[in-house]
Amino acid sequence: MISSKSSLMTNYARIGHAAQQCLPDILKELIAVKEPQHKLYNDVTSNRYLNRNLRADEWSKINNAYINGYVDFDASLIYKLFRNLNLVPPPSRGWDYRIPPAANEILPGDDIERIRRIKNEILHRGNAQVSDSDLTDYFTIFKDIAVRMESYIGRSKGDFTSIFQNLENCCMDEETEKKYSKRLSELMVQGSSFLMLWQIYQ
Repeated sequence: MISSKSSLMTNYARIGHAAQQCLPDILKELIAVKEPQHKLYNDVTSNRYLNRNLRADEWSKINNAYINGYVDFDASLIYKLFRNLNLVPPPSRGWDYRIPPAANEILPGDDIERIRRIKNEILHRGNAQVSDSDLTDYFTIFKDIAVRMESYIGRSKGDFTSIFQNLENCCMDEETEKKYSKRLSELMVQGSSFLMLWQIYQ
């Protein structure tokens, strides 16, 4: 069966929603458990790498975490915190290894690494049409991560998994689809601009 163009775009919006909201929400919950908000500022300022390398906007979130918690943190900043504060067992082959974690590598750090890579892959895929088979592949990974994170954090079975099951199969209205497709396009443009500036100043 050949998917229609509209269904290919809807699939794109589904994985975009997972990358922009569902996966980062899991990371926010995990870091709230592993690094209570009242400890964050002192731990970050005591860490040599983080103290020297965070951007001004990231410092603003760190400074406000005591009151606001992790609600405003993006996946990139949370990844930096997990990596440098040693909050979870690291990936089996280390952070930012040249190849993604293998299917049998399922430490918490492996899944954090997966989330970072999948999010970047979706944001930079350059193709706004996602086939049904690609959609199934993505959501199989999402749900596998969700099952492990439920267990690791201590959430009830299905708390995270059901979010991805619903997103994969629900009827997505046109407004929601446009919202996430538009946001993905904006993030891709921002990423391209950042890369160009980085290359210029190297």
